[in-house]
Amino acid sequence: MSSTLLPVVAPSSELDTQIAFYRANSYLVLPGLLSPQEVAALNAAIDRDQAQNPFMWHNEDEPDYNCNLLLTEPIFETVIRQPLVLALLRRLMGGPFCFEELLVRHSGPRDRALPTDWHRSQEHWREHPLHLDYPQVLYYLTDVDETTHCLTLSPEPAEGEILEPAEQLERRGSVHFYGRAGSAILFNSALLHGTTYRRTRRPRRAVQVFYGHADRPPLSQVTLMPPRLWRDHPDPEIRRFYGKLNRYSQVMLQVLGISTP
Repeated sequence: MSSTLLPVVAPSSELDTQIAFYRANSYLVLPGLLSPQEVAALNAAIDRDQAQNPFMWHNEDEPDYNCNLLLTEPIFETVIRQPLVLALLRRLMGGPFCFEELLVRHSGPRDRALPTDWHRSQEHWREHPLHLDYPQVLYYLTDVDETTHCLTLSPEPAEGEILEPAEQLERRGSVHFYGRAGSAILFNSALLHGTTYRRTRRPRRAVQVFYGHADRPPLSQVTLMPPRLWRDHPDPEIRRFYGKLNRYSQVMLQVLGISTP
């Protein structure tokens, strides 16, 4: 795997078009971001980890999830450092950014549908030009359509008025994110969104990657940062990218006798 963090991945005019769409909607669909081979390898890694490390997987009703696959399956680094995503984030965030959290979800079949669980993962950062504190990218590892569970979100202009949830939905509506396995969507974690659970026999697998500003508080206390990334990686820029240790990482590492910055 290349250690180059921000390679040139697209002509500036294409990035300009994508940035303009994001500014108008606070999200951007990235179809086919992962190849079928990458999707197959990631699904195999999930199967392997669920069999070998079931204690790392949590189930609070639904779905099964794991926030620490970086510890056991390094292949998930490939979804964190996707070149196009990093190029877009560099333009959108306007300063040094870093990795925050990895979350893998497996949503199984259901016998009944549920309403969309509308929420904002974080508050808007009003001081940022695009109100963007913690962007996330969600990848589908299974095909998703109107017969399966899916991500649903309510678009909003990135530089526009921030509305209360009821008014947001009434005025700006909602969209379902459908796509083949390997498709992704980048959006502001403060955007009103949720999972729409349907009556279905088809499971949905998704990977969520969160990013943040280097000088802002950590997003959460759930993902442990492996020393191989923030301490031992040969590229200093990669070490910086993974070097924002949340309190959970600091406590666990120190207990294990590993010095942290």
